[in-house]
Amino acid sequence: MNTLSLRPVSLVAALFLSLFLVACDRQDQAAAPPAATGPSLVEVMQQAKQAGGLLDPPQGQGDMVSPGSTQAVTPFANLKVERAQGDNSYTVGELFIKGETLDGQIIRIRGQVVKFSPAIMGRNFIHLQDGSGDPGNNSHNLVITSDATAQVGDVITIEGVLAANRDFGAGYVYPVIIEQSRVVE
Repeated sequence: MNTLSLRPVSLVAALFLSLFLVACDRQDQAAAPPAATGPSLVEVMQQAKQAGGLLDPPQGQGDMVSPGSTQAVTPFANLKVERAQGDNSYTVGELFIKGETLDGQIIRIRGQVVKFSPAIMGRNFIHLQDGSGDPGNNSHNLVITSDATAQVGDVITIEGVLAANRDFGAGYVYPVIIEQSRVVE
């Protein structure tokens, strides 16, 4: 009798999720990412969601649930970065307030890089803060996906498409995220 109550697709998804979380936390930015083979993490997570696994943990194994995007939030950095120039520029805090209104629009944001996670799901994840937002509700840390690279401590201006309530699966949900972005300064 098999004592595991996870479906095979859930086991595969859990393995990919573990690898994803390790990649998010790695600090060695110079290491070359492994060559991608097989389905992407997003595809595996979608398959697991459709199969009904991973999202409903087995009884007594609730500690296997991913903390998702809450783990990706970085602590509040006490800093003050001036707003980017232009009509479509916002502060981090404003984007969290106006996210649903700005969904799908090209915006410009300027902030300090507080975390950089390279080559995850085919893109780099840049975390920006500008001193605005509320650390009590995690509206101080803006996640941006890009092909660009950045160094922690750099002050950069990014332009990209704002997506509200972006769900990558496995608990990785962002109230606002900037995608298809490029560094403009």
